[in-house]
Amino acid sequence: MIQRTPEQRRQQILEWLQTDAILRVDDLSGRLNVSTMTVHRDLDALVESGHAEKVYGGVRLIKVNEAVVCGLCQMAHQERLLFVITAQDGRACRTCCPHCGLLLLATLENPISVLVKDFLYGRMVNATRASYILESRVHLCCEPSVLGFANPADAQDFQRGFGGRVLNFQDVQHELIHTHHTHDKPHLLP
Repeated sequence: MIQRTPEQRRQQILEWLQTDAILRVDDLSGRLNVSTMTVHRDLDALVESGHAEKVYGGVRLIKVNEAVVCGLCQMAHQERLLFVITAQDGRACRTCCPHCGLLLLATLENPISVLVKDFLYGRMVNATRASYILESRVHLCCEPSVLGFANPADAQDFQRGFGGRVLNFQDVQHELIHTHHTHDKPHLLP
């Protein structure tokens, strides 16, 4: 039995992803002879580095063109504001910020997953359970500014310092679509 370092395991996963479109967590656990929790930690590191994306029950490789520009406005995305939508066909679209991600999401039916990066801590979290600050004084990308937070308490603390409104997923999406919609048509990348 070979004991691999975390870097060796992650490199092996990337090599396997070159030939397999999607790898399941359970399969990786068996192949690497480690727990599923260890696999999840390895996958989190690969996601954070921008090499892979978690999908339901597994992981897939991020193609170079997916990591370059926003799937809505075609602007270069900022890693700190990342918003990722995985469609039913397994195709992932990254947007430059939650603003574009929420607008693009409104045009898609039944995505497999929707993730947003927590603005403070950099973790990818379920976008439908996140809290958002709309129109804070922090403007890093599209207007109006939208920042995602893993929990409402962090969003409220941030709001006290930088203004804006704390909204849940449904409310911020509704606000963007009906009040601030600035893009004519979405341009989902192939």
